[in-house]
Amino acid sequence: MTNVGLKKEMKDQFFSVAEHLFQEEKKAEAAPLYRYVIEHETDNHDPTCILCQYRLFQCLVGGSSEGNREALERFEPFYTRLPEDFRLDATLLMANVCYSLADWKKVDFYGDELHTLAHNVFNKLNNEKNVKKLQTERHLVVYYGHGLRIKGYILTMQGRYEDAKKYVAEYSDLSWFPDLDEAGKKEVEKFRTWGKGNMLILELNTGNSSVLPEFIEYLDENPNIILQGMLGAIKAANKFNFSIDEMLGKFCEKLPPINADVTYIDGTQLFQFWYEKAVYSFKRNKIIVGIDELLYSLYLAHKMKYYAGFEKCASLYREHGDYATEQQKWNYKHIVEGVFDS
Repeated sequence: MTNVGLKKEMKDQFFSVAEHLFQEEKKAEAAPLYRYVIEHETDNHDPTCILCQYRLFQCLVGGSSEGNREALERFEPFYTRLPEDFRLDATLLMANVCYSLADWKKVDFYGDELHTLAHNVFNKLNNEKNVKKLQTERHLVVYYGHGLRIKGYILTMQGRYEDAKKYVAEYSDLSWFPDLDEAGKKEVEKFRTWGKGNMLILELNTGNSSVLPEFIEYLDENPNIILQGMLGAIKAANKFNFSIDEMLGKFCEKLPPINADVTYIDGTQLFQFWYEKAVYSFKRNKIIVGIDELLYSLYLAHKMKYYAGFEKCASLYREHGDYATEQQKWNYKHIVEGVFDS
């Protein structure tokens, strides 16, 4: 057997074992094997090598803010070389990672990429016969809907609320999407639910606090998205100085504890909520309560190694730290020293 043949055989074996481990959710064990294939492949356009780059990205995401950033930067040059179906999953994951990093320019970019790619794949499946079945993790409607959802989110952040409503309205009703199996129908219902909530958030973002009773009812009916809903509501309340005390009293205790084992994106949202809740309390002259909430946020930023968020909290603490109790000062010092010791 030639050296080239041996190399290919070993590469295929390493890749096969890595894929087996990956499918069993043993990503830490799979990652070194994907690295081996990448490091021993001279052709960066080799399909197996490209897939290994994607798998390695999937393995590395989720540990920390800086780790996510490094994994993203490493993978970005390769994602356009993936087959369309893998690229759909990769682009959605990249958009989510950029969201967790608060890199809104890239969220917008990958949202556009996802929207365009999903639309192109949709047209191809509709217009061509005998197209091979997509090897995506989820139904095509998921990528189509998330492309619209990301666009609506970015437009909301830019204050273009009327433009955002058009995208929200579009993904709120995807029942027309062809070839919906039971899984696809469940995804369509998720988008309908998200759309209803996001329309209410858009109203709050224009200062229309009259929709708060409807929004409270909405969160009651959808407890799995209380965190996202509360975050959107408190940002609007801080912007327009209206009260959401009833909502906070009803739902704050239903949020995940700060030491809960949550996904990185949920952890990021929890950090943002407690930061905004501290701002909300400071605006109402509840300084001691606000400092406690700011310490929750600071702890979460430390836990996730979200250093930009940590500095944001530390800066706000310095504005109010003179009013902190001795226990709060000790807690702040303990968290800060933990950062520099880690």
